[in-house]
Amino acid sequence: MLRLVMAVPDSQYASKLSRFLRESEPSWRIAAFTQEIALLRHLEEAPGTELLLLHSSFLPAIRAKADAGALRGRIVALAERPGEGEGLPEVAMYQPMSRLLTELTEHMHGDARKSGEAAGGAPLLTVFSAAGGCGKTALALNIARQAGERGYRVFYLNLEALNATDLLLGTGEADSLSRLLYALRTRPEDRAAEELERLRRSEGRLRAEYFDAPDHPGERLAMTAEQLRELIGALRADGRYDLIVADTDSGCGDWHLELLNLSARVVWMVMDDAQSLRKAEKLARYWMGKLPMDAGSVSFVLNKFSGAMKNEWRLPGKGPAGVLPYVPQWKAMAGLEGWFASPAFSGSVDRLLDEWGWPHRFSSELPAEGGGPYASFAAVGRRAR
Repeated sequence: MLRLVMAVPDSQYASKLSRFLRESEPSWRIAAFTQEIALLRHLEEAPGTELLLLHSSFLPAIRAKADAGALRGRIVALAERPGEGEGLPEVAMYQPMSRLLTELTEHMHGDARKSGEAAGGAPLLTVFSAAGGCGKTALALNIARQAGERGYRVFYLNLEALNATDLLLGTGEADSLSRLLYALRTRPEDRAAEELERLRRSEGRLRAEYFDAPDHPGERLAMTAEQLRELIGALRADGRYDLIVADTDSGCGDWHLELLNLSARVVWMVMDDAQSLRKAEKLARYWMGKLPMDAGSVSFVLNKFSGAMKNEWRLPGKGPAGVLPYVPQWKAMAGLEGWFASPAFSGSVDRLLDEWGWPHRFSSELPAEGGGPYASFAAVGRRAR
């Protein structure tokens, strides 16, 4: 259980944030304060706090106690402007609540994306489901495309046993992945890098690089967890990418579990269908304790949403982390352009990217204000100033 202590002088902000955190993460134990003396008394009585989220105005007094050894918790500054944390980790005060929650979770459990970047590689985002037909490829392609439009260098990695993206991206060297896996296993590192350079393809409309689709499922079916680690390691070590988007099938083998554990973000897709939800529930229970679901890195996303759920939600969380609309035109579409032509679907993907911490790299603008899980603290901040 996460024990979080937050201190903000603005009572309205503190109330709104603490309420959102309690509703979003019912397992967290949260204490909120608006006055320094009450905060200090609480810390003296409960010194085992795991995370302190403090407005910059509280830092001088808290730093003095921390320097004196009175606190064992980790301090994160809640900053109105960059640099107010004076060297401490910072979380922006006025941003969407969902993004703030993601950043707090990363500070608590360790940021997989930053650890991947520190190791010289790109973070991995995996689109997964326990049942077929949930729309994984449509979402993975749209994530790759929209992340590319936001200024990120993306690699789209299709790991389906039966990969039909040649209909969208064209045919090429069908055994490309087999060649790369062989090179990684048998050749020196520089030769494997040469093979990766030769086999990668680019697609302007997709705004991402990729490997050609295979003609046969054998290479994917025979892949081991160790081979998968080597493949992801090679793409990360290449240093060319800011994000790897993996599009996998609905298997539950060793390399599927390894892929999800290598991922900074798992987008687990389900539909409002009794069979789809039941399969997801069984697999989530089977993998319980083997995936970092409690760290907030697994997001259950409902696809083909019609406006109201007909089935009971029994997966982790109070409901889906996001919803995606049904686009019936895609069933008859063989061209790539059509897969990016749904404003409703693109808008939903944009909101998810914002929540997961992938903002536009060249824009400091906050998303538009709204209610529900996409609401922003910007309006609260304007009222408080």
